[in-house]
Amino acid sequence: MARGLQRQGVWAVLAVMLAAGALGDTVARTAFEAAFVKERAPEPAPPLRIVLMADKKDHGPVGNGLHDYPLWQERWALLLGGRAASDAVQINLHGPAIADAALEEGAPGVSVECATGWPTDQQFATADAIVVFCYLPWNDVRKKQVGAYLARGGGLVVIHSATWTQPKADPAVAELLGVGGFTHYRHGVINARVVAKEHPVCRNLPDVLRWDDEIYWPPLFPAAREGVTVLAVSDENDKDTAARQPQPVFWCYETGRGRVFGCVPGHRTATFDDPWFRLVVLRGIAWATGGSHFRFDRLASRGARLD
Repeated sequence: MARGLQRQGVWAVLAVMLAAGALGDTVARTAFEAAFVKERAPEPAPPLRIVLMADKKDHGPVGNGLHDYPLWQERWALLLGGRAASDAVQINLHGPAIADAALEEGAPGVSVECATGWPTDQQFATADAIVVFCYLPWNDVRKKQVGAYLARGGGLVVIHSATWTQPKADPAVAELLGVGGFTHYRHGVINARVVAKEHPVCRNLPDVLRWDDEIYWPPLFPAAREGVTVLAVSDENDKDTAARQPQPVFWCYETGRGRVFGCVPGHRTATFDDPWFRLVVLRGIAWATGGSHFRFDRLASRGARLD
């Protein structure tokens, strides 16, 4: 137990130092990559098909660093699928390119396809994971399609605006995603407390993850349903009493054979360049595929803003 507490303290200090730019790039990279999980006897990774779904930018002009779905899609296609998946010239979303010798490699055995607005029937039929970063305008046909996809064992990852149900809060959508129906939002610092330390997505994470971004809360359809594991929470004011209550920031949801990973932050492009945010989301994608939870760990520092 003492070792566990000591290790948590080390990660907390490293997280603060990384966030404050107190470490040089080489030292910072070494410190961050110490959080990666190296499996003892890794077997050859099975092939994976990942679909990255985006839509038109919907929050202000191009270049303002908010809700830039096409930019994320282009650059994360490169991050996950390498040069075969994207012509992007950099991986980081915010600012000038961050040099990385492994820029074009992607993850071994991973093929990436892109979808705009909604995946095709073929993509629903063949994808191991569909990762969505944009609003999802739900209707009955789409709810049935996603339900069938999850029933066959597909993985779904919803990032930021994809977690805010449109056109209105819907218990049927919450049943698909595990958490849904947010009504409040705020911009500013998010202090995400990791509350599921034993979950593989949270392995070796600091106690608190911190970003200047946007949080949604509270879910009208609570995250207490069977199969939902809340991984991290942010204490936000209750809409009725103004008392601060923990609200889900990341969660995992097992529904039948399907798996859903939910991520509320992601408003700002700069957040996607934060190494800890990268690590959590990449592990969420890996978890959703049902394979090794740490398959993408080494991608988390690739082009990340470690300073």
